[in-house]
Amino acid sequence: MKKILFLAFISNGLAFSQILEYKDAVVELDIGMPNFKPLTTDPSGIDHSIFNFGESNVKGYGQFILKGEYFMSDEIGLAAAFNYGYWYMYDVAIIDSYDGVTGQWTQSNYFYETKVHKIRMTLGINFHMIRTERLDTYFGIQGGGKRAFESYQTDDPNAQGNANAYVFPIAARVHFGARFFFNEFLGANLEFGLGGPLLSFGATYKF
Repeated sequence: MKKILFLAFISNGLAFSQILEYKDAVVELDIGMPNFKPLTTDPSGIDHSIFNFGESNVKGYGQFILKGEYFMSDEIGLAAAFNYGYWYMYDVAIIDSYDGVTGQWTQSNYFYETKVHKIRMTLGINFHMIRTERLDTYFGIQGGGKRAFESYQTDDPNAQGNANAYVFPIAARVHFGARFFFNEFLGANLEFGLGGPLLSFGATYKF
């Protein structure tokens, strides 16, 4: 009888020591990396290997991630995520042309600018494992869709743009993450995954 009471006391203490439980919800704002170029082909639609570049500038921002989770039980949560990433490329090409009639070389400078905004939305389930009054760890699976919005500009009359660049529209993700709370409501999170960012981290708020 004493052993039963002792086990019941321990189990009750562990249940009340968990930071996240049934009907709790969290919102997270994260930064993910790396920010991959979200296109499968050269965004200028032309072969850059023939050029001598006068200027080249490539930038990427994000991924910026807004996540949320609602605990349907102590161990299972309904999770959703919205990702945004930005990719930019600006090239100046110096092209040498030979006129066979005049026997003279001419030089032309052209610019090529590509901007890509990529969004990704997924919904899935997290399975929670090790949980204490400060720590929450989980494994999750999500699925959804993604899309890239591209703009392309150039003053090269012979260039062909790539406005219809193919982006696979289906998104899927498998991840493992952990949250550590500094107090009852505010914490930090770290997540590793495949599909989307390989690594993400940020702030967690419980309400």
